[in-house]
Amino acid sequence: MKQAGTILNVILVIAVAILFYLQFSNGKSAQEVITEDDTPTVMMEDSLTKYMDLDSNISAKPIKIAYVNNDSLNKNLNMLRDVEERIAKKEKELQGRIEGKKRALENDYKRKISQYEEGKSKYTLNAPSMSDAQLKSEQDKLVKIQQQIMEMEQTLQQSLYQFSQQQEQEYMMVKAAEMEKYYLKVQQFCQSFAQTLGFDFILIYQNGGSILYSNTSYDISNYVVDAINKEYTQNKSQSTEVK
Repeated sequence: MKQAGTILNVILVIAVAILFYLQFSNGKSAQEVITEDDTPTVMMEDSLTKYMDLDSNISAKPIKIAYVNNDSLNKNLNMLRDVEERIAKKEKELQGRIEGKKRALENDYKRKISQYEEGKSKYTLNAPSMSDAQLKSEQDKLVKIQQQIMEMEQTLQQSLYQFSQQQEQEYMMVKAAEMEKYYLKVQQFCQSFAQTLGFDFILIYQNGGSILYSNTSYDISNYVVDAINKEYTQNKSQSTEVK
């Protein structure tokens, strides 16, 4: 009986030793990180975090967030109205260029057809009184005009397409430049707003965007729109006076 108890104690000691070994040999060790409120936070070190030099700067911090509704900007910013007006004006201008180019190409083609018809009529009318050399010369002229007409038929649509592409590229560049200036202005104001009031993030909310829900108490759209409109109106009136 005494021997059986001794064996049982040995088995228990071995079991405890095994558990102790498994506990401290699983590749993880505890590490304390002191947070801003001086409360130790125990972090488990794994294959990645064991290489990090963790300190209080990496602890979670409270943040101040606000957002601007993109629909509110689109509807209420006077600056955007002027941007859209300039873009529309440029688009109309380029469309006019394309129509003008199309008319010019078609008129050149029609003139060449008329030239051929007149030359052909003249050739038919005067052929009986022409010498062989004159007939040959007039025939060569008509053939040359015919070739020019065929070339114009082949290149008319291609020339118009290439010209239209050039105008489209110019329009896209103008539009991109105008919208970039607009967004930069909104961004600069929001940065100033955040620095003044201590916001860490100012997001933009729009239907179908990445933010699925937003608490309206964080909406600063009215402040942003009001301030940008006032500044823009003042700058615009000063610019008009200078002119």
